[in-house]
Amino acid sequence: MRTPTTRTPTWVIALLVVFGAGVPAWGLVVRHDRMANQARLAAIASLIAGRPVQVRCPGMIAKLGPDTVAGSVQADADGNPRDETKLAKVTCAELDALAEGRRAPQLACVARSSSCGDDAQRLAWAVDALAHESYHLRGVLDEGVAECSSMQTVDWTAQRLGATPAQARGLAQLHFETGFPQMPDRYQAPGCSDGGALDLRPGTPVWP
Repeated sequence: MRTPTTRTPTWVIALLVVFGAGVPAWGLVVRHDRMANQARLAAIASLIAGRPVQVRCPGMIAKLGPDTVAGSVQADADGNPRDETKLAKVTCAELDALAEGRRAPQLACVARSSSCGDDAQRLAWAVDALAHESYHLRGVLDEGVAECSSMQTVDWTAQRLGATPAQARGLAQLHFETGFPQMPDRYQAPGCSDGGALDLRPGTPVWP
């Protein structure tokens, strides 16, 4: 006697085929977007560092873990920085969104006010993180000096990612007022003030 068998419904088979083909395709799209973002950020980081450097963003597996720091740069035993920085997933995502025009409301807000909510602060923090790690790649290993320099480079960095001058200046001011004061003491360097020893534009009224 033949044992009855249960056939898989056609719609289930079709769904499995679509899913099976879609996942790899989606993975390729995500990877392409990540590579394009890395190349874009590396070009900016290289200009700040004064030499060719690379920027690495987390892949699909690495994204599953929690962010611990906004970015990092490793140095050898002699204190020479390596040729790449690794940025956190949130940092990369915010910078990618800025470059692709997906942060218009936040940019519109910072252009007129420094009271724009957590999403705008997160964006400003991400721009500063890219500049901060780029200064480490330049050889500025002191956290306070690197942060003081990056804080003054937020507007330049943001403009390279598509922000208008007014929007970029707003992001810089927002980070100065909300992000910088919350940083640990090692990020607060003496002379980091308007006209101070670490002022990158001492002959102008622009600060940060």
